[in-house]
Amino acid sequence: MLRHPAERWCRLRMSRREFLRRTAAGLALPSAAAILAGCGGRRTAGGGGGEETPELRVGTPGNPVELQIFDDNPPIADGLDPEAGPLRIFNWADYFWKRVLNDFGELYGVEWEYVTFYNMEEAISKIETGEADFDVFFPTIDVVPGLVARKLLQPLNHSYLPNLENVWPSLRDPFYDKGSRYTVPYTIYHTGIGWRTDMVPMEVADLEAMENPYDVFWNEDLTGIVGLYDDYREALTVGLLRNGIKDVNTQDPAAIQTAQDDLLQLVDLVDLRFTIDGAYARLPEGVFGLHQAWSGDMVATPYYFPGGSDPRVARYYWPGRGPAGGTVGNDCLAIPRNARNPVLAHHFLNYYCDFKVAMKNFSWVGYQPPQTRVDPEALLGPWNEKGWVDGYVLDTLATAIVYPEDFEVGLRHVGLPAQADQLWQNAFATVKAGG
Repeated sequence: MLRHPAERWCRLRMSRREFLRRTAAGLALPSAAAILAGCGGRRTAGGGGGEETPELRVGTPGNPVELQIFDDNPPIADGLDPEAGPLRIFNWADYFWKRVLNDFGELYGVEWEYVTFYNMEEAISKIETGEADFDVFFPTIDVVPGLVARKLLQPLNHSYLPNLENVWPSLRDPFYDKGSRYTVPYTIYHTGIGWRTDMVPMEVADLEAMENPYDVFWNEDLTGIVGLYDDYREALTVGLLRNGIKDVNTQDPAAIQTAQDDLLQLVDLVDLRFTIDGAYARLPEGVFGLHQAWSGDMVATPYYFPGGSDPRVARYYWPGRGPAGGTVGNDCLAIPRNARNPVLAHHFLNYYCDFKVAMKNFSWVGYQPPQTRVDPEALLGPWNEKGWVDGYVLDTLATAIVYPEDFEVGLRHVGLPAQADQLWQNAFATVKAGG
């Protein structure tokens, strides 16, 4: 790789991860349900009271959806020349390497602008009100159905996207947007368990041998060094999966109550703490010995270990390949309907889907792209004497690599109806309040 990821973590502006940490500390964080709530069955502005917008088409892995293409919002025509720019990108801070953007700008002879948002509500508000126009947007998959129903995204013309063939077939035809009519996949990850071998004994952390690996969080020997993500869906999912409940989108009050009760017990049992930076930053610092972890966060951990310490004590396990189950996820790219440079935006999406480009971005972002040519063994490298990894992923964190098969067996979080979402939020609030 051309540059080691240590540069990525020297932030000057608030990143997506930092936003989540701060909102966990007390700012308001909108749910997907809140964003979706205003989408279905509402009237659009216009003469005669407007027209009824289509009903939301929200897909699930068991019930994929093909999002509608509207007569008044068609794809761009074939064979158009890219505009002169500048290409305006709307994304979380520090979630795309600027060097890759520079490469694209040089290739097409255009300037680019990178504008950041702090949450999806802010981002969607700016797009919907026309407060600002952007050419490329990075939505989370749970808000895509609402964006399409409100005609805030434009459908993609695949004649400009030949490199989409480089992407995993399952994500070229995802359940939330069959046929990739509006989105292109960006990064992939799963949610597992991270720990330090110098703080958690081998007999405790032999997760693969455990009947249910999530039981490790309930080990009293780890009191004071255990953490879960300060995220109501992620945290309560641990309680569900520990009890064999694999519907991670459940609307059953009894199931949600079960997860709540288990986490309440866990808080008292091990002095549990909820964080967002616990896996990638505070585990390397030794504040935590065991923490719920996103795979991409664990890839980043070597660059958070204090100077002179050995990052090879970090480990990661994803229970999704075993009977307990585990979640997987992905982010995506899209083009807003009001983009000033839609042809150039298509070229950018196609550029990112190039194998070398996607891997160059991975070397800095730390979150893996779903490229078919990825050789997992080739991603791995040792920790060298200069203080970085000779590869994309530290060899002792090989389990943080995401495979296509993981998306076949992994569980997916999707947007919930407002009433069900409130049940989840209330349960998590009860847990954090201590009962």
